[in-house]
Amino acid sequence: MDQVQQDGKKSGAADSVVPLLELKGLDKRFGATHALKSVDLIFEAGEIHAIVGENGAGKSTLIKLLTGVHVRSGGEVYWEGKPVALATPHEAIGYGINAVHQEVVLCPHLTVAANLFLGDEKVRLGLLQHREMVREAQKILDEIGFKIAAGAILSSLTIGQQQLVATARATTRGTRFLIFDEPTAYLTRQETAQLFALIGRLKAKGVTIVYISHRLEEVFQLTDRVSILRDGQWVSTQRTAETNEEKLITGMIARSIEQIHYKETIPFGAEILRTERLSGKGFE
Repeated sequence: MDQVQQDGKKSGAADSVVPLLELKGLDKRFGATHALKSVDLIFEAGEIHAIVGENGAGKSTLIKLLTGVHVRSGGEVYWEGKPVALATPHEAIGYGINAVHQEVVLCPHLTVAANLFLGDEKVRLGLLQHREMVREAQKILDEIGFKIAAGAILSSLTIGQQQLVATARATTRGTRFLIFDEPTAYLTRQETAQLFALIGRLKAKGVTIVYISHRLEEVFQLTDRVSILRDGQWVSTQRTAETNEEKLITGMIARSIEQIHYKETIPFGAEILRTERLSGKGFE
C-alpha cells in the first residue's frame, strides 16, 4: 500500500513538538476479523484533524480504542510523549478524551440540565439541587451559543438539539481531546452553524478535535489536517489545504473517480412533482 505523507512524515507530525496523542502500530482484532492493522497517527494539540474513509475502514474501531471502550490488540499509545493504556472509558476521560457519537447516548426522560451533570450531580444534605443545576446548565448552554432550555425534558427536543446537548456535556468535563462522529447528520443549518462556532472556540482554547465525517465539504471548511483509513489501514495524512476532494476519494476507495462514475444522458420528461414554501422541523 502506498503510504505517502505530503509533509514527509508517515503519521503526519507537524514539527518536533511532542504531540498530544500519538498512535504507533495500533492494532485491533475481533477473532478472525482484523479491524485495525498497525495504524500510525499523530494528533497535535489544538488542531482539527479529520479522519475519513468508507464504511468498514476502521473509523468506529479507532473511536472505541481511543475512548477505552475496546482494548487494543497491539501497538502503543502515547499521551504527551508518555505511554498510556487507555484500557477503560474512565481512564480515557481522566486524560480529557471524550467523544460525541452519532447516536445520542443520554437519558431521554431527564432534563437537559440533569443530562449535563449526569454522574456529577449537585447534592446538598443528601438532596439533589435541581434548580441550581438548571441555572448552571443554562449558563453553559448560553455561553457556548446553543439555544436550548436547560429545564426541558431531553425527549421533547429534536434529535439535532439532543446532539447539541451531548456536545455541551462533552465540553464540560475537562476535555482536551474531543472526537466528533458524523456530528451534523441530524442537525439543521442553524444548529450546524452553532456547532461549527463552538468547534472554533474549542480549537482556540487548545482543544484537539478529531472530526469524522463523510461530508467532505465540512472537512475542507473546518480541518487543519486529514487522515485516510482504508480497510483498517492508514493510507495518508495531509494538510487539508494541500489536497482536494478527488484525491481524498481516490485514497478512500483506491480507485479514481473516473473508474466509479458513469453518467448516462437521459432526456427529461414531463414534470411529475412540484413543492412550494415547505416549512417545518428540519427546514430551518
